[in-house]
Amino acid sequence: MEISASWIWGVGGSLIITVIFYLLQAFGMQSWQAPIGFMSERWYLITPLVIGFGIQVGLFRAIHQRAQHGGGATMATSGGISSGTMLACCMHNLVPLIPILGIGGLATFFAVYQTQVFVISIAVAYLGVGYMSWKYLTI
Repeated sequence: MEISASWIWGVGGSLIITVIFYLLQAFGMQSWQAPIGFMSERWYLITPLVIGFGIQVGLFRAIHQRAQHGGGATMATSGGISSGTMLACCMHNLVPLIPILGIGGLATFFAVYQTQVFVISIAVAYLGVGYMSWKYLTI
């Protein structure tokens, strides 16, 4: 029961972050189909990030079930970075809102260094997975 609940949470977390990413892209690109093209072009960056987030959610659930506490801060931090990266890579699509938000330089930065930001986020996500795995094994 413990493992199946963790798997369900992990898959659910992956699905939820994928939907959030898609909706942010759709809002920014003002198109329902453009995000699909973006995701299919950048699948090799998006997939590991989504999987890493799902693993973190599953591990969080497993740690919580086993110890009745712990793991939340790590998942929130590395999961927040994963989610933040997905949001950040969408920022260049929000050009009409950028002057209002006052974040023109930030959007330009993420448009130029999008791949590097994705790679760093993937690394941080999997460092979080490693830490949470260690924590699960040592409980």
